[in-house]
Amino acid sequence: MSSSDVREHVPAWRRLVRALTAIEITIGAICLLLIASLVFFQALQRYLPIPQVSWTGEVSQFCMVWLTFSVAGVLITSGGHITLEIVDSFRSRTLVRVVQVIALVIVAAIAVTLVVEALHLIETQGIIKSPVLRIPMSWAYIPLLIGLISLVLRALILAGYVAARGPIIAEIDDDAEVLA
Repeated sequence: MSSSDVREHVPAWRRLVRALTAIEITIGAICLLLIASLVFFQALQRYLPIPQVSWTGEVSQFCMVWLTFSVAGVLITSGGHITLEIVDSFRSRTLVRVVQVIALVIVAAIAVTLVVEALHLIETQGIIKSPVLRIPMSWAYIPLLIGLISLVLRALILAGYVAARGPIIAEIDDDAEVLA
């Protein structure tokens, strides 16, 4: 089967989700690389006789926030988000399904409130400039808004999936192997 045949069998929405996931992961990886590089450079600046570069700390802080919010949606759909796996051990799959759907809806609701707040910050904080780079602070909140919208959409879609198809049960490692 050729690669074009494979593409034809994958629905368009799945290709879109894969592309968006790749973009979000790439943004997260770039942010992580920038944080590591700039923090290392900051440490070097203290011990080397070179002029201090003040913007490195500010960019590192922005990247930490952007990293957190850019991959939050991906964590929901990849099972990397914090969950209470004890619920997965309940015998009633219906109960597990209900708990998972409620949890995902709560995550989406909280993310919606954060979307509203991010929109408010983008609208009102344009007059304030960042301390060193002097960029409008509203620009710093745009990546948060995008990541939060992704989180809302992914949580709601996953809640619908769990409601329709049943709970997603995490594979729990044997604790005896960890302790041995």
